[in-house]
Amino acid sequence: MKTCPNCGAKMEPEVNFCTSCGTDIRNVPLDNIQNASTESLNNSGVEEPSVSEIPPADRRAYRAAQSSEQQTGQTFEKISEAVKNFDKESLGKWFITSWKTPSAEQQGEKWYGIAVLLLEMILFAWSMSAGIKKIVYSSIPMNLPNFAQEKINSFIHGLGFDIFFLVLIMGAGVIAGSYIAHNFVYSESVDIFNYINKIVQLSNINVFVVAILAFLCFTSLKTATMPIVLLMILSSILYVIAAAFTIREDYAGNKDYFYGVILYLIIVAVFIAIAYMIFKGQLISQVQQAFNVDISKYFNFGVTNQQI
Repeated sequence: MKTCPNCGAKMEPEVNFCTSCGTDIRNVPLDNIQNASTESLNNSGVEEPSVSEIPPADRRAYRAAQSSEQQTGQTFEKISEAVKNFDKESLGKWFITSWKTPSAEQQGEKWYGIAVLLLEMILFAWSMSAGIKKIVYSSIPMNLPNFAQEKINSFIHGLGFDIFFLVLIMGAGVIAGSYIAHNFVYSESVDIFNYINKIVQLSNINVFVVAILAFLCFTSLKTATMPIVLLMILSSILYVIAAAFTIREDYAGNKDYFYGVILYLIIVAVFIAIAYMIFKGQLISQVQQAFNVDISKYFNFGVTNQQI
C-alpha cells in the first residue's frame, strides 16, 4: 500500500496518482506495515493503527482521544505521586502546633484545612444521624413491619445527609464571609486554600469538641441532650471567632477592621438563612414522603402555640 503524502489516503501499489487529491505518488515508497505495526503496539499488547492508516476525517478525533488518554495518565501519575509523598509527620506537626499556638505562622499542605473541615462535618452528621436513630428505635415497638422499618431507616439516612449539607453550607458561609471581608479591608486577594488553613488552624480545638460530641451521640444522646447542644454551640462559636480573627492582619488595611467584621457577619447570616430554608424544605418533604405527615406548620413562627 502507498500513503498519499498530501492527504494521507491509502492507495494500491500500482496507483500513480492519488484518487482523492490527485497528488503524484509514483515515487512514494510502499508502507512498511510490519514496522508500523510493531511500533504502534501499546502497553496492553493491542495493536493501534498508525496515523497514516486512519482516514483524514477521523484523524482529529483520534488525536483528541490520544491527548485525553495522555492527560488522564498524567493525572493519575500526579495523584499517585501525591500519595507517595504524603508526609504524616508534617500533618501531625501542623495539628500539634495549631493546638499549642493556634495563631502561629506555619506552612502546611493546601488541602489540610479543607480535609479537616470535611472530616469534622461528616463525623458530626454521621453521629447525629446515629444518635437520632437510637432515640427513634428506643421509642417505637420492636415488632414493626419491615416496610415501616425501611421507611424509618430511609428517613434517618436522608436526615443525616440533610444535616451534613446544612453544616456544609453554613461552614462555607463562614469561610466566604471571612475571605470576602479580608479582601474588603485590605483590598487584596490571598490564596483561598492558605486562608482556609489559617481558619482551621485557629479552630483546630474543634477536633476534640466534635469527637466528644460524636461520642455522646453514639452512646447517650437521649440522656445527654444538653451537653450535646452546648458542645454544638461551642463548636460553632469557636469556628465563627476563628474566621473573624483571620480577617485581621498585622498591618493596617485600606478600610477599618470593624467594617470588615460587620460585612463578615452579614454574609454569615445570609448563608445561615439560606441553609435553614433548604434544610426546612428538605425536612418537610422527607417527613411528608416517609410518614405522610405535614410538619410545615411547626416552622411557621408567625403562628401561635394555641393555633398549632
